[in-house]
Amino acid sequence: MRSEPRGQQVMKEKPSPTERRALVRGEPVVRGVLAAALEVLAEVGYEALRIEDVAARARVNKTTVYRRWPTKQDLVRAAVRSITVDRAITPNTGSLRGDLLLIARQIAAQASSPEVQGLRRLLFGEDRDAETVAIAQSLRESMEALPRPVIEAAEARGELAPGIDANLIFRSLAATIHHRLGMERRPIDEGFLAQLVELLLTGALAPDKRT
Repeated sequence: MRSEPRGQQVMKEKPSPTERRALVRGEPVVRGVLAAALEVLAEVGYEALRIEDVAARARVNKTTVYRRWPTKQDLVRAAVRSITVDRAITPNTGSLRGDLLLIARQIAAQASSPEVQGLRRLLFGEDRDAETVAIAQSLRESMEALPRPVIEAAEARGELAPGIDANLIFRSLAATIHHRLGMERRPIDEGFLAQLVELLLTGALAPDKRT
């Protein structure tokens, strides 16, 4: 059997331009860069974070990072979203009570993760600068928009009392969970989440929907 010329063998081993673009722009690379950014952020904080260090951690060229995220602020904002907003799932259980309980579980799971715990200094620390404040504000706005489909569904079912600020329900839900984990440093179980949801619903449900 005749072997192929050495030069042809080498050429076959090289990725095509399309394959190279896929390696640079593909979803695995994006996930790797964002994960690396979170690791570096947790280690050194926002001010000391350098895109060159993130690129090295992700094993990509720094131009790959700059091409998608031109500034450090862009990169960190995307990294934070990747473990909060982008992971959020909008429930559709058929009742506000069921939706709230699923959202509560989701918030508790996210808040308990090492990734999110490492972001507390960035999002809630006293030493924040204008860029980190802008990142935190952008995250809050995105998170507050997430429950809109749940609120609209509850309104369509007639579950909400007239004049109720439904967004306050979700803010109270998230704030209580974060306070218990971050300030009280106490664990969260299913019983606590169920009690919290019932407490919120007692004043939120229309009288004919209360059980």
